[in-house]
Amino acid sequence: MNSNHVILACELPFEERIGEVVRLWIRDGRGRDHLLTGKAFFAVYSWHLKYWTDHDITWAEFVTASYDALGRRDGWDAMLRERAACDGCGDRYRLENIGLCTGCMRYTCYSCGAHGACTGETL
Repeated sequence: MNSNHVILACELPFEERIGEVVRLWIRDGRGRDHLLTGKAFFAVYSWHLKYWTDHDITWAEFVTASYDALGRRDGWDAMLRERAACDGCGDRYRLENIGLCTGCMRYTCYSCGAHGACTGETL
């Protein structure tokens, strides 16, 4: 079990989703059960790289634990080489070359850019 579903659900603002996952992780003893993988990890780690100094240290500890479980630098590099399709145009890109919206959790290429009324940030 992991907490990917909390991050991928779009009902709450992105920072509230991260806060909820961290709260669950702490509540349950900081074990592996709530660590992130896949698209959820990509979103949170990308966001963390941009904003990590603005939040509680436990958020950084959670991201680090997920990063370590993924395989550290080797796991992150492998993830960046994976491919995803832009939800706007359908073109495929490596994850290192595509954005992910924190609002609707849709991949978007930099040609398509932001998508309409979505209030999320493209990372």
